[in-house]
Amino acid sequence: MNPEQRIRQHFENSAATALETQDKIGLQVVDAARRIAAVYDNGGKLLLCGNGGSASDALHFSAELLCRYEKERQPLAAIALPADTATLTAAGNDYNFTQVFARQISALGKPNDALIVFTTSGQSPNILEAARAATTAGLSVIALTGRDGGALAGLLDTNDLELRVPSDSTARIQEAHAIIIHCICDLIDLHMTGELKL
Repeated sequence: MNPEQRIRQHFENSAATALETQDKIGLQVVDAARRIAAVYDNGGKLLLCGNGGSASDALHFSAELLCRYEKERQPLAAIALPADTATLTAAGNDYNFTQVFARQISALGKPNDALIVFTTSGQSPNILEAARAATTAGLSVIALTGRDGGALAGLLDTNDLELRVPSDSTARIQEAHAIIIHCICDLIDLHMTGELKL
């Protein structure tokens, strides 16, 4: 296989995963946007977390909400938990790495808030602890996952929502997560500007 063919294969696989994701969970993405709109309509905020590339997704999503996506609107409260280096290293050092998000959620989370977690495997111990801390604090959880949802899927209850990308490839899952972020941001923009009611 030559390099051009290899690149074409990446684009084709990504597009196929994106279309399959829309077919399988498109309505759930709308539900996620509705839930997030309700958080903001009720004066709440979003807490977001993930590891590695998924941490970057959490920062990406919070930036789109705090600043704007495509439309001018009020800034929306969102805190990307992986962004606080001092807290991450303190919690990792004083407790252990499984607690780096849970400690923040326990301190910052209120019942009108929601936690959004990004995980391609659903198996990361600190993400599982984050979901448990959110439930204890009265937050609903929206989980962007892949594969079979991992152990996280079993922790979610009827107040929570899983957006599972139908792929076993970390890269394809992360690419689909980015599209989901943009879909939700678009609907939130339209909701907040009164062009569409979620």
